[in-house]
Amino acid sequence: MSRVTTKQSGKIYTTVYNTFKGADFSTDPSLVDRSRSPLCTNIVADGGGMPEKRPGWRVLHTLPDPVYGLFSGIFDKTEQFLAHAGDTLYLWGEGEEEPEAVLEGLPEAKSRGVFLAGCLWIATGAGLIRYDGQEANWARDAQPYVPTVVITRLPTGGGVLYENVNLLTPWRKNAFQTDGTSKEFLLDSTVDEDTSVRVWVWGQEMNEGEDFTVNRPEGIITMTQAPAAPGAGSADGLVVEFSSTVEGYTDMADQCTILALCGIGADDRLVLSGNPDYPNRDWISAQGDPSYIPDLSYSLVGEETVPIQGYFRLGEYQAVVKADSGREGTIFLRSGALDGEGNAVFALYPAASGVGAVSPGSFSFLLDEPLFLAPTGISTLAVNDLTGRRAVQNRSGFLNAQLTREEGLAQAEAVAWKGMYLLAVGGGRVYVLDGRQERAYRSASQGDYAYEGYYWENVPARCWLARRSGNDEALFFGTDDGRVCRFNTDMASVLRFSDGGEPVRAVWATRYDDDGSPALRKTMLRRGCCVTIKPYSRSSAAVYFRTDRTSGKEQPAAGDVMDILTWEDLDFERFTFSTDDSPQEIFFNRKVKNYKRLQIVVRNDQLNEGFGIFQITKHYVIGNFARR
Repeated sequence: MSRVTTKQSGKIYTTVYNTFKGADFSTDPSLVDRSRSPLCTNIVADGGGMPEKRPGWRVLHTLPDPVYGLFSGIFDKTEQFLAHAGDTLYLWGEGEEEPEAVLEGLPEAKSRGVFLAGCLWIATGAGLIRYDGQEANWARDAQPYVPTVVITRLPTGGGVLYENVNLLTPWRKNAFQTDGTSKEFLLDSTVDEDTSVRVWVWGQEMNEGEDFTVNRPEGIITMTQAPAAPGAGSADGLVVEFSSTVEGYTDMADQCTILALCGIGADDRLVLSGNPDYPNRDWISAQGDPSYIPDLSYSLVGEETVPIQGYFRLGEYQAVVKADSGREGTIFLRSGALDGEGNAVFALYPAASGVGAVSPGSFSFLLDEPLFLAPTGISTLAVNDLTGRRAVQNRSGFLNAQLTREEGLAQAEAVAWKGMYLLAVGGGRVYVLDGRQERAYRSASQGDYAYEGYYWENVPARCWLARRSGNDEALFFGTDDGRVCRFNTDMASVLRFSDGGEPVRAVWATRYDDDGSPALRKTMLRRGCCVTIKPYSRSSAAVYFRTDRTSGKEQPAAGDVMDILTWEDLDFERFTFSTDDSPQEIFFNRKVKNYKRLQIVVRNDQLNEGFGIFQITKHYVIGNFARR
């Protein structure tokens, strides 16, 4: 039997909003939980979970073209920063020095990088770039590893396959056994015209034309004198290094746009994918040497036409996430092991079916959980608590209704920063998942939960770079118009609340609240109703009401400046003698009559002002039944 509670006419009731969480765009503004906000912009949780204005950002450098990638690496114990803008790679810092161009000829498209083996490696779609702290070069031009593809080869051919051809270079080596009489040696491939050939006989380098000649179309080396046979055993006495181009091989690696790290027990190998001609294929480099991409090191992941979108580490496995096809598994797990001869062997297993990823740039970690953007929202690969099977679970349930309607999600870019996952979707809009707050469980038995979320505007990030230096967690981003920017988290004063000289426009609103009685008219009292503001040296707030009697439009209600005297942020135009650094109230001092639903909206759109809310208090009385 249901229980009915009737509110009494004339009795004063109180609603307090003070257990704050995040934004909720998942349902009608009248149905969200009182702890969340259906209208929440440029807000983030403080250390206690209370809503406050996010930090602003400032411009460090302005480059002449759009910024497609930001990178950093530690070289000789010194951190260096690079930016890919237009067709140029720049070296830049946080000081006033102008960025320095270090490499030109890059494609004007998104690039991605990882740090491995003491170098920064950047995939551009037109070639892999290697930066060693001194200079940047295309990997194909930076002395890539030259493999010995065959050993113990007889002068007439044969031998033992030893190493695979390197996709990054046409150069290879053949090692021959010598018998003291043979002068002609048949290579395993033809020799490119207009290229040099190097020959060593028992470790001594020979000279072409004097010690040997080359028939390049036939791939034959003719020695002036027959190399001596080994004194004992069967060592290879002749080694030939030559260039033999295999059509399309260089493009296999050069056209890759996605890269990640994997390995056996350590992330010491480079993984390349994202080649539009081979959408379901990836290649793995040699251990500790990204300059060697063996041609046969590739894996075919799932259906041929469905592209790989990204990777993340999952314990001992590497997860490979594909696009959503509706026909096959979308996530595969890669494991590595050594065979009986000590060679690395990588195997793939299907892990989950269902939704796939829509953006290669959306892969990042929120604390210890890998996240990526799926068509249904920000998701992860999780283990079902009941069945033990892996399944894709959504983590952005409070944001999805708005997030999934955004255009251009395929270009979204994510970064992990200060315990949050930030997803930039273009147009200055950023969606935030907060891993620092308690998770909201939708079904405890399934272990399925959502993170609290927020929504930011006027953050024109095209690409991100987060880095930690001591206690500082810096966040940089590049823009479509060539700016390299940094969030003002290194600034202690309220000057940090500025977006490149513009105000950070923040708003927090209660739900469109019927106070549990949608059929009754209410009147909010003039006295005792207020919003409690977080103290800053400079702050203000403007309060608005929205009711069913205002046709859903906001009406100004109250506002005040809440400054504190401090010599660090002294402003003589708004000088105050107040030194009270405790929370302050803005009283509404206005009666709101005969409403069914009331929403209280608190805004701050002033430059260089802090803003935060501790509590919103409302007192009201019950009136007659509503007629319509």
